Amino acid sequence: MPVSNKPKIMKNHILSVLLVLIAVVSFAQKGFHIGVSGTFSTTFIYTQNNYGTLAPFAIAVVRGSEMNYRLTIGGRTGIVAGYNFNHNWGLQAELQYLSTGQKYEDNFTGPATIPGYTFGAGGGRVNVKREIRLSYIRVPIMAKFISNGGHTAKFYGALGPELGIRIGAKEEVKIADHIYLPDNLAFSSSEKFQAVDIGIALQLGTEVYVTDHLYLDIGFSSVIGVFDINGKKLKTLEWYSKNDVKYQKSFISNVGLVAGIHYIIGKGKGRDYH
Repeated sequence: MPVSNKPKIMKNHILSVLLVLIAVVSFAQKGFHIGVSGTFSTTFIYTQNNYGTLAPFAIAVVRGSEMNYRLTIGGRTGIVAGYNFNHNWGLQAELQYLSTGQKYEDNFTGPATIPGYTFGAGGGRVNVKREIRLSYIRVPIMAKFISNGGHTAKFYGALGPELGIRIGAKEEVKIADHIYLPDNLAFSSSEKFQAVDIGIALQLGTEVYVTDHLYLDIGFSSVIGVFDINGKKLKTLEWYSKNDVKYQKSFISNVGLVAGIHYIIGKGKGRDYH
């Protein structure tokens, strides 16, 4: 009869929690801070353009065409924790929910045929829309610099790697405002998009101290993807674009405004601390 590993797993989890609590208590006497933040951003998926979307079009050059990018809005929200080693340097980690993706829209020369319909039969222009929505749990871990200048407001900059775990994926294609489901849209999200994404996170902004223990921050936030998000199925599709003779990797990027509120545990570092 196999022996259960549950007691051992539970013991490891309890030990991990105790170690975290000990670390938090220790850091709290120096420069530990916690908070919440949110980001409003524009999102991009580079070179994730066609992948069979235009298969219904009769003209070969149209089937391999690129589509125009459209403004796509996303954002993130979550919790922040950090530790300042001294007045100027620290580490900051975040646990965030991210909504990202890309919209595409363009008009192409018909005809285009989908089940039950033919559009642009006389060579007219046919509108095509494609939207990809992805959601992730993201964990950026950044080195943080805080300036000395100013008693109430201080400049900060943070930079570091960001890990993303995909928790959702949705895609919609419309041809002449009719929903079209080619074979590639029938693939599961795990087949179409990688489960893990990696990026480089950058934040630049200002901390405004309300009290010695409470401060607000507002600034610029960006993440540049460095990991191909495409799954195995997308890499096997025939059409990429007419400008690409071989497979092109796809990357997620986000640029926007971040705002948050933070509380410093232990000795504060407000107007009089620096």
